[in-house]
Amino acid sequence: MAVQLSTFYDSDQSAVHGVLLFHQSFTLYPNASLHKKKKTKAGCRFSLNQITIATLFLVRLPPATENRSNQTDPSCWLIKISDGKPLNPITDSGLNANLPKVLNLINCQLIELGHGYVGRYSVHINYRFQGLYRNYIEKVEILRLSPDGDDFMVVGLFSHGVEYLDLLKSGENEWTVLENMHGIQDIITFNNKFYAIEQSGRTIIVDQFFSVDFIQHAVGSPTNRKFLVESSGNLLIVEMIFLENSESNAGFRIFKLDEENQKWDEIKSLWDQILILGLHQVVSVSAYEFHWGDQGNLIFYSIDGNVEDRVMYVFDLEKGISIPLENCPVYCNFFCPLPVWLNSSESVVSSSMEATPGTEIANLGICEDVGSSFSSS
Repeated sequence: MAVQLSTFYDSDQSAVHGVLLFHQSFTLYPNASLHKKKKTKAGCRFSLNQITIATLFLVRLPPATENRSNQTDPSCWLIKISDGKPLNPITDSGLNANLPKVLNLINCQLIELGHGYVGRYSVHINYRFQGLYRNYIEKVEILRLSPDGDDFMVVGLFSHGVEYLDLLKSGENEWTVLENMHGIQDIITFNNKFYAIEQSGRTIIVDQFFSVDFIQHAVGSPTNRKFLVESSGNLLIVEMIFLENSESNAGFRIFKLDEENQKWDEIKSLWDQILILGLHQVVSVSAYEFHWGDQGNLIFYSIDGNVEDRVMYVFDLEKGISIPLENCPVYCNFFCPLPVWLNSSESVVSSSMEATPGTEIANLGICEDVGSSFSSS
């Protein structure tokens, strides 16, 4: 089952309301065509078979209707829609079994916090007697080169022993391969360029003309996990520090890009920003969106493991402490379970829609496959 988010706009366009419906999805492809063939080395054939958009939504009650007295049933709820499926934004575990068929969002505000792209890759190794196949999921970045989106670039990470960053422009027949990459941990688009961060802390920068530059000064430790995220117009590296003698096993350091001087500066505060670290997507959101004023400086994350068994934590950057979300109901319930105020019956939603003639509807969260069969062969 897929997810459709249909939004209803007030006459003054000041607030967004909507209905979350579960039904069969459709596929949306870009107007521009992508041709996908390229020679590779070492008897391997790589394929980027599909790219799917993943979008993080915040569903919240308007300030006037919040029930602030019930601290265990918050006025905000987060949901991720990827490949037509509702997911936990941190662990990527499925929520289908926990959600009703219809959610009534008529009296709620629906806000898109950010989106990212996930690619389904496969690799075929040509052994003499028997070929070896492997499938995996990895982040993909897309850079729009024109306002209408018809011209764009795709960067994908092909990896099996040796890593390649491959770039492809819409309408071209050949991938451009960037070799000698080492342990790339994240990629992102920022100010019309691609950025990649290696495990060593070296930064790779690629512009739309395929010119490659580096920030050679290493950031953080090569033993730590690193993420890239745009926050308040700045590009940040979020370094997850693994701690042996800690219940959460992790601490964090934050670095901000100084574009002019091509260096990273460590910062001690996120100010009003909150970071949500998903498996393939990091989103920065202001605490004001949660009606918390400027009380941000938090990082929500999970430790690597099986998707269904991941434990979620919240890290307070100011205090330098991390707590399991299960011990913080006011935070845990942003992700699950479903808030009481979101439960509804299908008849209520239908009546609300029929009672609103001429309502403008916008589909925000339909599963979008933005390409298929991207091959390196």
